[in-house]
Amino acid sequence: MDLSAKKFVMEKDYPLSRETVWNLLSDTDRLNRIIGLFSVKFKPANQLPGKTFYREALAKVGGIVPLIWKEYPFQWDKYENYMVERAYEGGPLKHFRGGVELEDTDVILPDGSNGTKVRLIGEFTPRNILGIGAVQFTGVQSMKNTMKYVDDYLEAVRAEKPLPSDISTKVKINLDKLSILEEKLASMPVNPTYIEKLHQFLSTSDSSDVSKMRPIYLAKKWNVDELEVIRLFLYATKVGVMNLSWNLICPNCRVSKVEYSSLNSLEQQFNCDLCGINYNANFGKYVELNFSVHPAVRVAYDNMYCVGGPMISPHVHIQQVIERGQRFELKIPQTPKDFRVRILQANHVLKLDASTSISSDPIVVDYVDEGFTQQEMSFSEGMNTMHIVNSSSADIVLVLEKKEWNSDVLTAAQVTSMQEFRDLFSSEVLSPGQQVGIENVTILFSDLLGSTSLYELVGDADAYGQVRRHFDFLTKWIAKNSGGVVKTIGDAVMAVFYMPEDALKAAIQIQQHVTDFNEGRRDPIVLKVGLYSGPAIAVNSNDRLDYFGRTVNIAARIQGQSEGNDIVFNEDYLSNESIVSLLTKSHATLEPFHANLKGIDENMKLVRIRVSK
Repeated sequence: MDLSAKKFVMEKDYPLSRETVWNLLSDTDRLNRIIGLFSVKFKPANQLPGKTFYREALAKVGGIVPLIWKEYPFQWDKYENYMVERAYEGGPLKHFRGGVELEDTDVILPDGSNGTKVRLIGEFTPRNILGIGAVQFTGVQSMKNTMKYVDDYLEAVRAEKPLPSDISTKVKINLDKLSILEEKLASMPVNPTYIEKLHQFLSTSDSSDVSKMRPIYLAKKWNVDELEVIRLFLYATKVGVMNLSWNLICPNCRVSKVEYSSLNSLEQQFNCDLCGINYNANFGKYVELNFSVHPAVRVAYDNMYCVGGPMISPHVHIQQVIERGQRFELKIPQTPKDFRVRILQANHVLKLDASTSISSDPIVVDYVDEGFTQQEMSFSEGMNTMHIVNSSSADIVLVLEKKEWNSDVLTAAQVTSMQEFRDLFSSEVLSPGQQVGIENVTILFSDLLGSTSLYELVGDADAYGQVRRHFDFLTKWIAKNSGGVVKTIGDAVMAVFYMPEDALKAAIQIQQHVTDFNEGRRDPIVLKVGLYSGPAIAVNSNDRLDYFGRTVNIAARIQGQSEGNDIVFNEDYLSNESIVSLLTKSHATLEPFHANLKGIDENMKLVRIRVSK
């Protein structure tokens, strides 16, 4: 009986771009599900001395026979290849190593890109006679199913049919229930065409897609307005089409580690077993709002089929195991400053930058137990490789990754600043005493000039009514610009914005339309407005999501510098191109000045603007 390793290779050319094929096959969780493999449960990462980490995986073949293996880190070069290695504990197989290689063909596609040769590789080592059969009936068949998946995709594209998915008769979609809820949704301030797009998506997408929906990603896919899609999802959740959840994302690997159904369950600190770090929750990056279809609308299965494939961390371009003493040639992107090199588990970082100098000498960097021997490397024009030497005492996993954060993520910082969210989900607050940091937020303060004389002039009742109407007026323009009113303090309003340009736009529109508000009134109001951006902490204050910190204090002090019918902000705003463009379009008059703010040590450079209607 021959129990040696058996290697199988399958090749086929496709009139598809390499990027298209990569996106299909590197999403290994989806791929394994569609080709008929079994769902898997993974334990946290573990590591043997001197070796790379691994995850223990457990599956049941046919839902009955247990299968346990150690899965080592996927290795890949984006758009080129990926490979995974598994060591089985008992069962019919002893070892597996396999993956995908992509190459250009001579076929030129309509968009100018080349066609793609797909090469599937599978090397199986059986443990016993049952393993010999398993190699053919499971391993080789899975490779054939993978190639068929690409075939089916190509056929669907050509025929303009729905793409391959796991939708079957077992998946129940309650169209009657969905129709009733959509009628409710249609009565809300959402675009009707967006409701139709959502209906189509929920009715035709596979389980994984409707179990974890990202509105910003879908807006890009549908080529529609991102904010309107976010609003659609919020209202759809309110009527019962969807559920929401909060996911904690590791700042390094950017994979969701923990999921919570409500903000008040959120914990302060989390651990990533893959990266080997503890990190604090942060509204600005690490807390993401996801949506899933409500079970009353559709039964969707969110089983896991793979945990380490390239699509799990799409910001990683290269992931490679480098053994002790091994030298690895690393390809450098054309824009090195946008990338960094990092060692998993140890989290040692090598910064990359561009240089104007010309050098032909090869770049060699040593990695030792304490980290890289150099902290930053510069690459001159024409240089596209460097050599990493693993001089440490253990095997390492090296990644080349983009520094830029995923733009498809709807962060807690963004959504909690929206008036619609604060109105629809007012109970979504942190637990009492909990504090969560935000890297950057923009605070707007407004106040009435001469409000004391207003009360003297018209009396308490009329003045109060006027103040309440002015709150509604402010809320309207704040909400129209993706902001939210945090609270009112006497006659003052505190509002929060995710983007500083949205805050300034709201302030400009408020001052431009205050004359409309005053029309026909014998007691016109004059508004003072101030803005400031910076870090803050989100807290629960009287069962309401509130913000505290230096940024809030400075914003209040800057508003105190307003004279009325103007807007005051920090001079740093003028370095923001979006803000400069907005000021130009608004024909604003700029008045720079300095001020000593109460409780603030430094003399601040401020700008006062006045806008015409």
